[in-house]
Amino acid sequence: MKQKSSPQTKGNPVTRFLWIDKRRRAKNLNFLLTVVVIVVAAALGYVCYLLGLIDTGGDGATNFTFEGQEIYEDEELDIMRSIDAAGSWNDYLKQWANNGGTPMSSKNVINVLLIGLDSADGLEKGGRSDTLILVSINKKTQKINMTSLFRDTWTYMYISGSKDWPERYGKINSSYFYGGPTALIDTIEKDFKIDIDHYVAVDFSSFTDIINALGGLTIDVEEREAEYIRRTSTDHKEFPYGKNVKLNGWQALVYARIRKLDSDVGRTQRQRKVIMALMDSARGASLSQLTTAVETLFRYVKTDLSKMEILSYSSEGLRNGWQNYAVTETTIADDDVFRAGMFGETSLVAIDFELAAQRIQTAIYGESNIELAEDRVIPFDLVTLR
Repeated sequence: MKQKSSPQTKGNPVTRFLWIDKRRRAKNLNFLLTVVVIVVAAALGYVCYLLGLIDTGGDGATNFTFEGQEIYEDEELDIMRSIDAAGSWNDYLKQWANNGGTPMSSKNVINVLLIGLDSADGLEKGGRSDTLILVSINKKTQKINMTSLFRDTWTYMYISGSKDWPERYGKINSSYFYGGPTALIDTIEKDFKIDIDHYVAVDFSSFTDIINALGGLTIDVEEREAEYIRRTSTDHKEFPYGKNVKLNGWQALVYARIRKLDSDVGRTQRQRKVIMALMDSARGASLSQLTTAVETLFRYVKTDLSKMEILSYSSEGLRNGWQNYAVTETTIADDDVFRAGMFGETSLVAIDFELAAQRIQTAIYGESNIELAEDRVIPFDLVTLR
């Protein structure tokens, strides 16, 4: 469809400027909401824009205003002490999850858990949360932080509503299998002592269509990664590698899901690379590409965000330039925080949750409410991984 133009835009520089500014604001909104969809707010805000519910300067739109972006003074921290981790590894996990520590939160921070799923319908219980990335929008520091959580993290979980077996130990991604997003969020909040505001669950099958709708993505692919894909895949025997490689949706999905090349650490790094490349693609996409991408993703998304919340976030983000925020990454792959190995016959990632929680809190909020005792028992002393 030919873009709408008006003769008055040719002869009237003021009107022409307003038209260009309107187009720029519309594209900023499209980009912002695509990022919020892919990473944060599940596309519904963009739908509100398409329906004319957000005023971007065009005629006929219903005014919806968000009164600025208030920055709050954070309240005094309620410091929790590290626990005396005596006993078995599972005892330590249960003690830490139930130590009564208050999960950290701030009015300046919006925490949204991005859940990538593998399941029959991609959205409900019975699937595995194959990818877990916490996206934190900090309005005070003007940063978006992405924290990758290892799906193989061994943890204690309490499945509310399960009469026969509410308490379990297992990999953190299995909490979604047993109790859906509620159980998964409850487990993460107790492990890392952070308050999660919302979740967005997306099935992997949607990402191929999303990426293709945006014209693909550009990413650096290592030779060893390409060789692994060529060796293990029947459909990608010529997988490309090098700097700034252009991948289509299916290639990007295969790349993001490399599992046995190195470790869960490398896997989560590749997942973040794909998301950031996807954000870059959204920045350079046309309005029609963004429209198609968002409409495609909207069919695959499950979220607890209400329409009013999404409308509010979308309007706030547009007016305050969330699309220009710096994007940072946090991982808990340091040797003093985690161990990868075997527990019996099960491969797992063991986490020093006290130390990991302190670091994640600091990355998200700039401070932590966890004080580690100098003589605390290091939990890795409780179990031997082989």
